[in-house]
Amino acid sequence: MSNYQKFQDSIAAADQLVDMYKELRRSRDIGARGRLDEANSDLLWLPRSAVVASLSALDSYIHGVLYEKIPEKMRNNEVSTSLANAMSSIIPIKNADGFKKALPMISSSSSIEALTKKLESETLSFLSYQAPEKIIKGYSLIGHDNIFDELSKIWQGPRSTEKELKDKLEGYVKRRNQIAHEGDRESNGSPRPMQPAYANDCKTFIESLAARLDRIVYLH
Repeated sequence: MSNYQKFQDSIAAADQLVDMYKELRRSRDIGARGRLDEANSDLLWLPRSAVVASLSALDSYIHGVLYEKIPEKMRNNEVSTSLANAMSSIIPIKNADGFKKALPMISSSSSIEALTKKLESETLSFLSYQAPEKIIKGYSLIGHDNIFDELSKIWQGPRSTEKELKDKLEGYVKRRNQIAHEGDRESNGSPRPMQPAYANDCKTFIESLAARLDRIVYLH
């Protein structure tokens, strides 16, 4: 299964969560639309969770692409400066002891895979590829120094400049963080409003973003 197919499977959870929200409204007999009272406000955690699910699917997708493409770039001797710097940070041979520690990887018949695994376990696995600046740094490892410029060039329609795409993604990431880390509440403690349409818009944008990222990396 390709990274993009895995992404599609993951992001489907967003639709399922919104569908569950609609079904629970029907089962509670509170109508398909309208403001929820305090007794039913718990339902809003379903579209909130859909936003989190969409961004998580994107994050997982980008990790998968990097893990696949980094060894390929190394085998083809297409190592970007960003990747070279990342690799140098995990094999700092400064003395005899450092050389001894690095020797198993250097001498291995599958040294590229060993180096990639080390980069993954010591660096990449701790990074989140959701915010625009993080995504830019991630794709620079595989030779795409300004991925949002590339995205803008193939993203037709209004509001598709590099800055507009970054700003839109940043907005969804900010809301995702508010949901995950702040309980989605304002500074005065009141809950932020949420609508299923927002979760649907987020999912649609993330799907479009991932589809174009896939096109740039795999079809160029």
